[in-house]
Amino acid sequence: MRSTKEMRGARVVGGRSGRRRIGKVLRAVFHPQTFNLVGYLVKQPDLLLMFKRGDRFLAYDSFRVVDGRIVGTTNKDSWDELACKRLGIDFDTCLLLEGMPLITAGGTELGSADSVEYDERTGKTKELVVTGGVAAKALLGEMRIPKKLLVKYHEGSVVVSNEVLGITAEGGLAAKAGEGVAIASSKLSEVGEQAGKVFSKTGKAASKALSETGKTASKALSKTGKVAGRAVNKGAYSLGRQLSRSKGMFAAFKEEYDKEVKKKK
Repeated sequence: MRSTKEMRGARVVGGRSGRRRIGKVLRAVFHPQTFNLVGYLVKQPDLLLMFKRGDRFLAYDSFRVVDGRIVGTTNKDSWDELACKRLGIDFDTCLLLEGMPLITAGGTELGSADSVEYDERTGKTKELVVTGGVAAKALLGEMRIPKKLLVKYHEGSVVVSNEVLGITAEGGLAAKAGEGVAIASSKLSEVGEQAGKVFSKTGKAASKALSETGKTASKALSKTGKVAGRAVNKGAYSLGRQLSRSKGMFAAFKEEYDKEVKKKK
């Protein structure tokens, strides 16, 4: 199974060696009634980078894919008018489904065909992948419409069965929003719980640290007070002894002085 989106822009080579550059895939071409793939429109490179060359048509059954490249056969009826004649198609009435609007039989607009998935062996279309533009695709995802629900081509649009309205879009942000919110809520709850534990633990640690600091400070102040008290007491005692000694010295000096005064008299 392949997708036209996958093949879009693929290099096309050919010739006897299977290596001669022919061009790149421009668009996929589909049958106007069966909606099956009939081939690819190939854009040829400009001649001498100046002269435009026309696009070529390569039949769906005339190439193989090798390493992402389309290798066309050398048969003449694999290309252009002879290929169309062999397949029994009128190229001018064929459809380019990619980018074509889709509408239900009841008139509901569905968006446009982004790509077509098909069987690479038979060219039979399996389903259309529909989007409503880049923004809608990102938001709502993709809708896959089975070939059996394709009704007809009419005035520039593909008409599909009203049953398509019952198909749910796959993927996209809207489809994943609920899951995303649930995951986010779970993560936030987990973060909140962890933060609560951290704050609780931090609070206990801080309280304990302050308590220990208070006890240490109290002990330090108490010890300092005792040391200071002892220092003051020791200082007072030493001063008292010095004063006591000084008083004795002055008393002795006065006694000697009195004795000398008496002798002179």
